[in-house]
Amino acid sequence: QVEVLKMNEDRKIDVFNVLSSVDVSNYVRGKNGYKYLSWAHAVSALQSKFPKAEIIIKRFDGLPYLKTEVGFFVEVEIIIEGVSRSQLHPVLDFRNKAIAKPTAFEINTSIQRSLAKTIALHAGEDLPMSESEALKDAKEELRVLLKGANKLSAAAEASLLKMNYDQVKMKIDEYRIKPNSNKGEL
Repeated sequence: QVEVLKMNEDRKIDVFNVLSSVDVSNYVRGKNGYKYLSWAHAVSALQSKFPKAEIIIKRFDGLPYLKTEVGFFVEVEIIIEGVSRSQLHPVLDFRNKAIAKPTAFEINTSIQRSLAKTIALHAGEDLPMSESEALKDAKEELRVLLKGANKLSAAAEASLLKMNYDQVKMKIDEYRIKPNSNKGEL
């Protein structure tokens, strides 16, 4: 359900549509095999559309992190025009692996990641890249999965070139679930 909010008695703003229309593709960077939008650019995109958005770093017994038996977590909540979204995010290293004993810097880094993710939740999962950029990234992700399963043949590459975004994402999901399946065909 898209939340439509009343602003100034006669004007309605749809937070999702406003944020999902912001093109951040020029700010997406790669690092250690992952694509990401820096928290600074995510906040800039948010503030350009909703300067009064409220950003809240959650506290757990006064601390900006939660320690559990399975790891450490941080949480950021953002309220835009009365719509609240929050992201409970594990404290991870640069390889996206949980950190058993995080430093203050690692906790702060995870807070910034959670902040960017929470902004993305308001935009419908991720701030959008252009359609062609998203398709290119998805195809590259599928190529990596196929190479890992020794199934990136010339025929597979030719099929991949003809696929649309939804077809590529479906194949990515298949290979994540059953990477060594005998299907192998695209």
